[in-house]
Amino acid sequence: MVDRVGQQFGNYRLVTLLGQGGYAEVYLGQHMRFKQQAAIKVLHTHLSGQEAEHFQQEAETIATLAHPSIIRVLDFDVQEGVPFLVIDYASGGTLRRRYPKGSLVPLPVIVSSVKQVAAALQYAHEQKFIHRDVKPENMLVGRHQEVLLSDFGIATIMQSTSSLSASAEGTSGTLAYMAPEQIQGHPRPASDQYALGVVVYEWLCGERPFEGSVSELLAQQLSMPPLPLRERMPAIPAEVEQVVLHALAKDPKARFASVAAFSSALEQASQRALSPTAQLASEQPALGPPAATGYDTVAVEPGHPALPTESPPEASLPVGALGPTVYPGANDAGPTESQASPENQRSTADWLGGAGRRRSGPGQPQPARSLRCDRHTKRCHHAGAWRYLDGRPHS
Repeated sequence: MVDRVGQQFGNYRLVTLLGQGGYAEVYLGQHMRFKQQAAIKVLHTHLSGQEAEHFQQEAETIATLAHPSIIRVLDFDVQEGVPFLVIDYASGGTLRRRYPKGSLVPLPVIVSSVKQVAAALQYAHEQKFIHRDVKPENMLVGRHQEVLLSDFGIATIMQSTSSLSASAEGTSGTLAYMAPEQIQGHPRPASDQYALGVVVYEWLCGERPFEGSVSELLAQQLSMPPLPLRERMPAIPAEVEQVVLHALAKDPKARFASVAAFSSALEQASQRALSPTAQLASEQPALGPPAATGYDTVAVEPGHPALPTESPPEASLPVGALGPTVYPGANDAGPTESQASPENQRSTADWLGGAGRRRSGPGQPQPARSLRCDRHTKRCHHAGAWRYLDGRPHS
């Protein structure tokens, strides 16, 4: 790799290297007169006259894309046969840097990122433009922590030049996200949906569906179904798994009708998975034989008032209509959240992004009254007074 720090490309001086990939190096550039900063993407190729003309045409098309979730192309040119693009500088770096390979990304973060990327892709598809290289390395984080999609059309530009010089690592990295029809030379909007599905799969379980050499990746992408997510990470809800595998269908016609539909389905499945009911169900310990309690049912006269420490029944419901209820004491309660399996707590609560806590509130059932008799202490508590079992009041 040539060290270009200090060189001038267009009106920008290259200050420092921000990163590099299979197709290009990215530098932080500073405008020679206005002192404004931008990212300068220098492609790994040397163009002939005809290829330079084609690059100019593709770059002009990319520059017309204007969307809040798409990195803007500010300028482009070919300098001594080397093509480069001047784009907005995203100070937060890439999502690959934020979530390195093997990272487990919380589901709410995945949904938020996918919504932004899918909105950018949907806009581009409506403009008859296909990205062709959706992956975490091309998702950038802006100054307000928004997700921005970069590198529209770069894969097309590079693949159309006879002097393509992509590294093996860069090629295999892109192949890991590439749809079967794109590998066969027939990309379409559904190909971007497939690539985004691979990204979601990777974030959910820490591994991409397919790994290996270039030849191994080609064979797997074309013919092998991905391993179900729940076999890698059992805590993932089945609904979420189904949505992701739907987007990863080998046949593009079997995927969602659009990338926006994929994003919407993922959000809806995630909302159901993160609902309080689903969280409580996922946290319940395994049920065992019912524990014996030391309490008997106590009959209470209808005229007695409810316990002052309990929530009274609704005014429309006569107190006498309530049957006797038995509630074990605190020491006889079933296993609590802290007593449940540590592995189950960690795999579910951590994957839910810290949202997997028990909740209480108006939606949770509350006992109407607590009427109990404790044989161990030989006393019963009802209607606000303590009495011995033979009926004598307790002072």
